[in-house]
Amino acid sequence: MKSFIVLAATILAVSALSLHEQWADFKVKHGKSYKNIAEETARFEIFQQTLKKIEEHNAKYEAGLSSFWMGVTKFADMTSEEFQAMMSKQIISMPKIEGERHVPFEVEPEEIDWREKGAVLEVKDQGQCGSCWAFSTTGSLEGQNAIINGKNITLSEQQLVDCSGSYGNGGCNGGAMVYGLEYVRDHGIESEDSYPYEAKQGDCKADPNKSVLKIKSFKLVDVSTEALKNAVGTVGPISVGLSSSGLQNYAGGIIDQNCQGQVDHAVLAVGYGESPLPYWIIKNSWGKGWGENGFFRLARANNLCTISNTMAVYPILE
Repeated sequence: MKSFIVLAATILAVSALSLHEQWADFKVKHGKSYKNIAEETARFEIFQQTLKKIEEHNAKYEAGLSSFWMGVTKFADMTSEEFQAMMSKQIISMPKIEGERHVPFEVEPEEIDWREKGAVLEVKDQGQCGSCWAFSTTGSLEGQNAIINGKNITLSEQQLVDCSGSYGNGGCNGGAMVYGLEYVRDHGIESEDSYPYEAKQGDCKADPNKSVLKIKSFKLVDVSTEALKNAVGTVGPISVGLSSSGLQNYAGGIIDQNCQGQVDHAVLAVGYGESPLPYWIIKNSWGKGWGENGFFRLARANNLCTISNTMAVYPILE
């Protein structure tokens, strides 16, 4: 009921604005600028098409035919093809991952939300850099540091972007969480304050004396919904990859339609619930203004959006 009221209020507020007012608000909110009138005209046309898509989908949500609703995000001036092309650069080709496997505990909780246990730190924004893999990596590291060591330290994605190229990562051109964890195993990682994020790749400036966390290894999660549920329920936040096509216009609720395309985005599974249907709770890296305060929920069935895949991994601390 609360979600419906919020959605209804949003629809009323939007409908009260003209298309040009909505466009102006969108550009200001997301810092959009275009190189010439022709480009802005083209982007405005795409924006109008996006609004129509949102309206059509939300009518289905109101009719009870979908469990999530859409809204205007910072990607509203992009076609779905452009969005997918951008996302395809974020994760390198599926790496051949070898390593110790997660051994499921016999029982996991029916529901869990690691945010409530202080194991999920602030939502960040990767900006225009294809570094989602680095944010997913630091998320699982931050979670284990909070759970095992009782320390809430925001860790440096920029260090991974700048310094882990020799392990197989491509900075702002994609990477894999397991490669990031291999780097941290060998070199440790600094705090965000010590090595702040710049949303672009630069020279490695890591200082071993400033490392605040080291790990001894990592564990891979088997390819199944059940294995991932057990890992999230008993270990903590887990780094995962998925197909992002269903996220472009997401505003809230539980995504219940399958995403098209290959795995192209790295995120952090931070919990799961059961009602009104089984779902994952997932932390994204597109800022607090996207989705549900930077998070989204995804139906936990049939490997939706390929979330239960070979990229699921978590660190083992020293």
